[in-house]
Amino acid sequence: MQLLYKPGDISGISTKGIKGLVSQEQALTSLLGNSGLLVKRDGGNAIVIFRGTVLDLPAQDMTEALAALSAKTGLHIAVPAEAKGLRSNPLKGAFEARDALRQLILDSGLELASDDGTTIFLRRQAEISLSTVTVTAQKRPQLAQAVPISMTTFSAKALEVNRIQSLQDVARLTPGLLVSAFSQNNPTIAIRGISNTFSQIGVSKPVAVVLDDVFIPRNSAANFELFDLDSLTVLKGPQGTLFGRNVTGGAIVLTTRPPSLDERVLETQLTLGNLNARQFNGLISTPLNDSTAFKLSASVRGRDGYGVDRLTGKQQDDINSRNSRAQLFFKPGSGIETMLSADYSEDWNGGRTLSSDTLGNDGDVRTSELGVIQGFKRTIAGTSAKINWKSDAGEVTSVTAYRKSQSGEDYSGVGANYSFLSTGSQSLVRDADQIGTFSQELRYASPKWAYGDFVTGLYYMSENGYRQLDTRGLAAKTGILASATLANQHVDTTSYAVFADGVVHLASAFDLTAGIRYTQDEKTASLIRSDFIRPVNNFSSGDVKAKWSEITPRLVLSWQPERNLMAYASVTRGFTAGGFNGDASSFSVFKTPFNPEKVTNYEAGLKTQWLQNRLRVNASLYKLEYKDKQELVNNSLTGILTIVNASKATVKGGEVEITYKPVNWLDLSTSYSRIDGTYDSFVVGTVNNSGNPIASAPRNQFSAAANVIIPLESTGYLVGSANYSWRDGYNTGAANDPNLQIPGYGLSNLSFGYESADRGWRIIAWVKNANNTTYLLTRSTQVVRAEYVGEPRTFGLTLTAKF
Repeated sequence: MQLLYKPGDISGISTKGIKGLVSQEQALTSLLGNSGLLVKRDGGNAIVIFRGTVLDLPAQDMTEALAALSAKTGLHIAVPAEAKGLRSNPLKGAFEARDALRQLILDSGLELASDDGTTIFLRRQAEISLSTVTVTAQKRPQLAQAVPISMTTFSAKALEVNRIQSLQDVARLTPGLLVSAFSQNNPTIAIRGISNTFSQIGVSKPVAVVLDDVFIPRNSAANFELFDLDSLTVLKGPQGTLFGRNVTGGAIVLTTRPPSLDERVLETQLTLGNLNARQFNGLISTPLNDSTAFKLSASVRGRDGYGVDRLTGKQQDDINSRNSRAQLFFKPGSGIETMLSADYSEDWNGGRTLSSDTLGNDGDVRTSELGVIQGFKRTIAGTSAKINWKSDAGEVTSVTAYRKSQSGEDYSGVGANYSFLSTGSQSLVRDADQIGTFSQELRYASPKWAYGDFVTGLYYMSENGYRQLDTRGLAAKTGILASATLANQHVDTTSYAVFADGVVHLASAFDLTAGIRYTQDEKTASLIRSDFIRPVNNFSSGDVKAKWSEITPRLVLSWQPERNLMAYASVTRGFTAGGFNGDASSFSVFKTPFNPEKVTNYEAGLKTQWLQNRLRVNASLYKLEYKDKQELVNNSLTGILTIVNASKATVKGGEVEITYKPVNWLDLSTSYSRIDGTYDSFVVGTVNNSGNPIASAPRNQFSAAANVIIPLESTGYLVGSANYSWRDGYNTGAANDPNLQIPGYGLSNLSFGYESADRGWRIIAWVKNANNTTYLLTRSTQVVRAEYVGEPRTFGLTLTAKF
């Protein structure tokens, strides 16, 4: 332990004696006693000793608080006229003078302008009025505004203020993002209309979900509770160079809050609401010594269902979840930093409320007429080790991870009980999967030289996936077993990649960014299909294999003539891996793989800040060209439902995001996106969907939000938020079937509350879907028309405390 101090600070100070065997830190604490000396870390391994001042200043008018601080500490402070009317933070305890000043004006609207050693000059905050978020979209830390990629970012504060707890909440405020659900086990995640709804184990998804640099391969394991996050970033367009698995649509990047070496943090949050909603979040982060810190966070959530099966009386669409995460951070020395992480979660509910709007309909979309027991249960677990080695020669990063998920869902594929049907049968489905994934990424980031920098690396992933799809049909009227099949699916996936991406600083404020990735995917699949009513249809495939390789480049030219203005133009390419149709009802269809789909994205954008960084305007225009788009088609020539490379498609669109801070206590934001997507060529057998709009692509999306933190005259703050989002109607399939159209809808959320003067606790009253809009998540036309609607109005109170 290295001690740093000024002789003048400690001369003439008497210390206490020390006796016995104690640690270094205990010895230092005992030695100083009540001497008036204080200690703090310098950000490294050294401890600084300095003379402190004992203060007890309440929250008050800023001019009065600064005068009192000056009198107590002897600081000479030049106070601007704008300080009048602002509220100070309270100070209680022993402080170094300048640390006390920084704490006093924190988040007040004032900032340090200069310090000449004699007089400290303050000014109204202007340069950094809008909050900034650091992202690693290019595998190196950068401010979001400095990255020539279209993205939407949320800081930890923004996630909390807007009560973002799921990816569906993220989609409300993110232009171009759609998150919906056919069932609990099969959510739909689409960026700019790029998605698929396949549930087979042998397929890959075009949108990546990445947690702390670790790719999550299956949507059934990706749409989980969002808690304990430091930031969330939605990257739009193909991510074919830098992000784990190569994808065509984009990536949702989740970064958790790391443990702190500098302070001990204890946070708790309790929420109570209607529908018997209850949630508890807790976090503790503490330094263990000079180089090690530990963090443990947990979330427990429950809520009664907003739907019920009127035939069984069982509730549906309830919430039960348990989540935990532990992280250990340590710096063994020599520029090495290590983060070990482990997480576990489980959730379960009574299934979805698929409500008939034809046979058996009682007129209430919150009731179903299924007459069967439904349910969903899932567990997710993961471990990872991230090691950074920084030196003058650059930075080497290793990310090793293993993730496992297991989920099962029982549901009725038909929206009415067999007793209401006159023909056909009620389909009952048991869909269960188990996925284990090991991944290893090793990358090198060069120093940032005057002429540019680069990142290069290797990536490996091995995925072992099992799925059982059990489907039974209960005959109309009688309920006699009319069909019963079981598909046991197994797919092993191995992916290798090598990548490089770098930027070269050109003349006249131009930068050229270029990247390339070579990916090789291999899948080995097997299928045992059993037909218990018609055994003649049984088959067992044995192992079938396929291998694909792709080169995906990106090229970006950006121009930044000044700090707050950047224009860029880019061409990027990505692909979604090929695979096997695990739901195939014939061996010939199963053994024939479908190929990767490829997307090339042409984009131009602007990232700007104005009015001394109080106004931010980001905009982009893009054109996506699909080739070999993967689609699920009922081939009329064979009569078999299968995945094929069906089409070419073009998606054109644009997005704009505006954030404005007119005064210190108010943040305003709005966003808009437009998507025009068309299948240029889509012909399979007698199926011809050419010219139809692409699925999961609302033409217009809009959102607006306002967040306020208003200082009170006496003490504390009034806090509140309001947001509204609108989404146009869209098709859930390529056939442009009006019976599968999702109508447009708008949702609004509100919150209002009080925060203490020291920011130590806060109580918020909130309401989600304040207008109580009934909106559809999906429609079904299997035998009868039915619909599955989203959450009704919910409301409650949330109490947060920080210690």
